[in-house]
Amino acid sequence: MMLMPGPVEVPDAVLKASAYVVNHRSEEFREILRDAETILNRISGSRHSVMTTGSGTAAVESMIYSFISPGESVAAVTFGEFGDRAVESLKRRGALTHVIKKNENTAIENGEIEDFLKRHPESKTVFLVHNETGNGTSVRNLKEVALEANSAGVKVLVDSVSGFGASEIYTDRWGIHAFATCSQKGVASVPGVGIVCIGEEGEEHMIRVHDLPGYLDLNVSVRYLEKNETPYTPSTGSFNALLVALKILEKEGAEKRWKRHTDAAQFIREYMKKSGIGVLGTEDNYSDTVVAVEPPMPSSKLLMELEKRGITISRGLGKDGDRFVRIGNLGIVDNIKIAAFLNAFSGICGIGSVLRPEDLPKSTVIDRSIFQVED
Repeated sequence: MMLMPGPVEVPDAVLKASAYVVNHRSEEFREILRDAETILNRISGSRHSVMTTGSGTAAVESMIYSFISPGESVAAVTFGEFGDRAVESLKRRGALTHVIKKNENTAIENGEIEDFLKRHPESKTVFLVHNETGNGTSVRNLKEVALEANSAGVKVLVDSVSGFGASEIYTDRWGIHAFATCSQKGVASVPGVGIVCIGEEGEEHMIRVHDLPGYLDLNVSVRYLEKNETPYTPSTGSFNALLVALKILEKEGAEKRWKRHTDAAQFIREYMKKSGIGVLGTEDNYSDTVVAVEPPMPSSKLLMELEKRGITISRGLGKDGDRFVRIGNLGIVDNIKIAAFLNAFSGICGIGSVLRPEDLPKSTVIDRSIFQVED
């Protein structure tokens, strides 16, 4: 059982769909691409959803390089490891990056971005990481923060690699020009597809100069999307699996999936706190997809003992990574998996508590019929 920040366990229908090879210029594959984009646009409220063979990082970098010009002034918010990586990518692009540094004990307050932009009026873009898997935090007030930045007349770009699918996010209606995500996290598919959702207003802000690698140029991909194709040979199996995973997501219902993740994460945090286990983050910035805790033993020992029981979680990231572990609550995680994990954790750590799946909120139960989808 994988309870990591990604990749995640996937339904059998998704796994089966990943074993698919076809001519990527065929009408059969065009239909897969068209249907996947239609669902992505519907869930995200976007005009285009570009899918590229690659990781979430590939999606983030294609967004950065396609929306930001060298020398452009950018206000970037970082809460941890992946925010820091985004800052590095911005600097590699040649952006003049002004960093708003946060950590697991702080959150972005309403009005903070507006004040920052007043102090740095040269800024043309605000870059945010929606969900920081490195330490289990998120921008819970992303809508308010993005609309605030948007009203100041700047572009808003978001890394929602571990947010989309599991947490609510929209492009235009939230003032976000584009956000990046991927197949193997909240959408609950196999690894291999980076996704950039672009709003109607966002399309107007893509740079049109040819100063970036063609593979990262979203303009090229958008042109090919108009004929339901990718510009370069895709991983056809990963795209097919993505479509099946998106159909499952829609059968479950986006709002029900968001609530399942929220309530599951809250249950795990409350269980840990009642057991005397430290939880990273605060009520203002807790993540719904990753819970970071400080176990009462070396993280390496805990991970080893869990592996003996067939359960995989992740150690912490960053300079203090040895002091905490990260529990992934992404994709197809339900009351059965959570109870099994917490019972194993309890036994290893000497807590002694025993849970039944029925002890968890009803919202964490998954109706298995959603996994029955048409090919």
